Amino acid sequence: AFSDEEASPPFPIAGKAVVVKVQCSHNGKCVCFREHRGHRVTSEWTAAHLHEAVEVLAGVHRQCQRLMFGGRILENDMSLLDVLGCVPDAVPDRIKLFLIVDKHRFPQRLGPFNTVPVPLEAKDFDMPEMTEEFRRCGFYWDMPVKVLEGHGLQARTHRITGQVSPTHPVTVDSPQKPPMTALKESRDFVWSYPVAGWEGVESNAYALDRWEEGLEGGAAIKSFFSVGGYMYFDVEGHVAGVATLGRVQDGDSGSLHFAEPRRWLPEWTAALVEQGRFQSVTMKAFVEVGARMYLWLRPNEVIEAVDGNPLPQQPEVPHGAFVYLFHEDVLDLDEVSLALDRYFAVVPTPVAVHEDCASFALFRPFTLVDGEPFPGTFGGGHGHGLETTCEAGSDSDSENWETQSFMMSTPAKTSMETPASVSAMGSCTSLPSTPAPGLALLGTPPRLPLGSPGEGL
Repeated sequence: AFSDEEASPPFPIAGKAVVVKVQCSHNGKCVCFREHRGHRVTSEWTAAHLHEAVEVLAGVHRQCQRLMFGGRILENDMSLLDVLGCVPDAVPDRIKLFLIVDKHRFPQRLGPFNTVPVPLEAKDFDMPEMTEEFRRCGFYWDMPVKVLEGHGLQARTHRITGQVSPTHPVTVDSPQKPPMTALKESRDFVWSYPVAGWEGVESNAYALDRWEEGLEGGAAIKSFFSVGGYMYFDVEGHVAGVATLGRVQDGDSGSLHFAEPRRWLPEWTAALVEQGRFQSVTMKAFVEVGARMYLWLRPNEVIEAVDGNPLPQQPEVPHGAFVYLFHEDVLDLDEVSLALDRYFAVVPTPVAVHEDCASFALFRPFTLVDGEPFPGTFGGGHGHGLETTCEAGSDSDSENWETQSFMMSTPAKTSMETPASVSAMGSCTSLPSTPAPGLALLGTPPRLPLGSPGEGL
């Protein structure tokens, strides 16, 4: 280990001290700073150093930033001296930069998503008795693994266990509409987090009676286990329907939409962490930009202090929200760690989107951490077969798709070579089948100025 004197400083100390003012494009506000993390800003600071400072002060992820000066984009290795193009003695005391924010990718935007029905029924779950305490704090459910066999899945454990959020009534204006088959019976709904050991749930096409229909249903179940989804309950507390989240397909506006991110306060985290509601993020694209933990807030949820009284400041979540923390330690109070913590409030579905559009949308699952996307694109309720996508599009979760392929054999002893980017947007063509007897390779389904609380980032 180096002493403080021996270690190289993380930021340059040479050069002339300057004050940097950044005009933000996404909210019209300015941030002004002369130091960051105890280091004085100098003319030798590069755009990479400035990106980190702006991330903390403005709450904009560095990968969503473009700093501009004099009509030029500041590249990461470009110093302020390089940008000014003058001799060191002529560097001004102040410099104003413009920040262009990419508002079309996480964590500056969430969704939209499609909600896709999951072929699970009340008899598939072992549920606790729905007491008032469970409704208020959430609960766990159990499922025997034999339920998976009819859907082309298998698990390495004897039982599947999941945790859900507190319940909330299904209302006429709820954006989280139940599947059409459960619309009349649904009284309450919850968010079900990824199940414990979701990585151990694997595909097993040989267990299917009807391959195409079972594979499609298995994909939705696997997404429900690994990404999470909504569960709907009837008046007696029995499961009336289940839905998971999928990507929107090209030309589809999605069925679950979100407002722009808002700042999440650490006191809200401290009040909720005791219930164990923060869970690990499993979507690969989100993890790649630093998101580590997440939580579902039910509509109009009131966060209480230890004494049971509401905290003086509350998030604005009339239809619920997803909260994302960008640090492993949920109780971390470091300014840099907390800079990107945010929540995305659910907003009503645009009028142009039909209520039942999710039932007819192709199911496009997400890529998960340490896993691959599903081997195909599955139609919702139409018995579509495998479709492969060969050209990536603009989906934010498809920008860094791997190009490897894997083999998936069918019960008919034929296989299809499917790119790992099957779920990316773009034109689709069928790939030729090749003989490949043997078991399938099992893929896993599947990326604020810190102002007043609740202020847009």
